[in-house]
Amino acid sequence: MGGGSGALDREGRLASVDQCRGFALLAMLFGNFMGKYSFMPWALTHHPHGFSLNETIAPLFFFLVGMSYRGAFLRRMAVDGAGGARRYALRRYLLIFGVGLAVYFDHFWDALTHIGMGGLICLPFMHRGARGRLFAAAGFLALYQALFMATGYGEWVMARPLNGGPLGALSWAAIIMAGTIVWDMLSVLPKNRAPQVFLFFGLLLIGAGWLLSLGWGGWKEPWPFTRYGMTAPLPVAATGIAVIVYDFFLVRCDGQGFRFPLLSPLGRNALLLYAVMGGFVGLERCMTRFLGEPSPAAAFGLLLGAAALLCAAAVFLDRKNILFRF
Repeated sequence: MGGGSGALDREGRLASVDQCRGFALLAMLFGNFMGKYSFMPWALTHHPHGFSLNETIAPLFFFLVGMSYRGAFLRRMAVDGAGGARRYALRRYLLIFGVGLAVYFDHFWDALTHIGMGGLICLPFMHRGARGRLFAAAGFLALYQALFMATGYGEWVMARPLNGGPLGALSWAAIIMAGTIVWDMLSVLPKNRAPQVFLFFGLLLIGAGWLLSLGWGGWKEPWPFTRYGMTAPLPVAATGIAVIVYDFFLVRCDGQGFRFPLLSPLGRNALLLYAVMGGFVGLERCMTRFLGEPSPAAAFGLLLGAAALLCAAAVFLDRKNILFRF
């Protein structure tokens, strides 16, 4: 496994993954809590078209789901065989999808439901080598792009803030699959080479996403960056950004042994805490619906309160050594 001597925390968990996942969780709390207020700048809000900073956070979380997915699948396969690993993953991602349906009672298609569906879409390929999973990821994107353009689905989903809707799970699955490939790369790359390779890989994907957004003469029309539609440019470029962000934590945490405060406890129970965060965000949106948009000071106060409660729950679970593996 790549990384320095301080790379592995208890239970053999990779510190960079937990730390990066904790960062992603806090960033998603900020984006989901504050991203709908009119006083927030364009870069920190969600949009039907465009590629703001907020649009990069959920793909980072999905990418890290993929890293953990591959590691857990391989460990389970070594003990219970491929069939046992598949059955465990099937139960896990069905349960995550069910939790998402409960959390998103008013709109359904969001991070947890897409993680659940994306995990199920990836499952038939999880035992394959990196090349096979790379082709699968490209196939997911190509299939979704074709469905988006050649049917009425694109028009339907662009009229709704559904993060790609049910078929958009194919795009999210491609991001998850990229995480599984990076996990494999960690196991074979020399630790002094991995950061440079990941930086190159990330920049290559960002460039590919940009190229996909352009018109190619008579070959294809421009494809926009769109969170509503989740067409190919956004997941490809956002995956590149995710690789580079993870690369920072790889160097800082696994290579240099540094730990950012609170991020590891948040990252160890990230899916459970994300569900809790979804409850906070839902409550905040209900308050806004009935009471109107708060002032910037009040909104930031509510955000800090939610973050404090989330961190307190993470620290409590961590001190009790409680890990929810649903």
